[in-house]
Amino acid sequence: DDTMLSRREWSKRAFASLITGAGSIATIASNPEQSNAADDIIWKTGKSPQIPGQKPKEKGDVKGTKKDPNFLRSISDCKTKCETGYGPDGLSRSASECLSSCQDICCTTYEQCTFNITPR
Repeated sequence: DDTMLSRREWSKRAFASLITGAGSIATIASNPEQSNAADDIIWKTGKSPQIPGQKPKEKGDVKGTKKDPNFLRSISDCKTKCETGYGPDGLSRSASECLSSCQDICCTTYEQCTFNITPR
């Protein structure tokens, strides 16, 4: 008979915790300040998001683009190290293989990660 009592108590406690958890999730989900901030951002494919209140970038600012000097320097360094080393099969890697893997390693923005690098 003690087993039945403990099962009932366990069931009551489990049900009570589920109700309490569901109530707290509903309170969090209904907070309008958090959702409004995300709704104001305008997303356009291939471009950085337009955030209200943020001043636009200057015309000559290349930070985060494919022409960013820091990005180009890191790609160049990575490519040089890649081409002088050997791949997992013991053979040297081609320039296009190195550029592809270095782009994945060095990119920090969507534009840097998605543009097509072609070896010269």
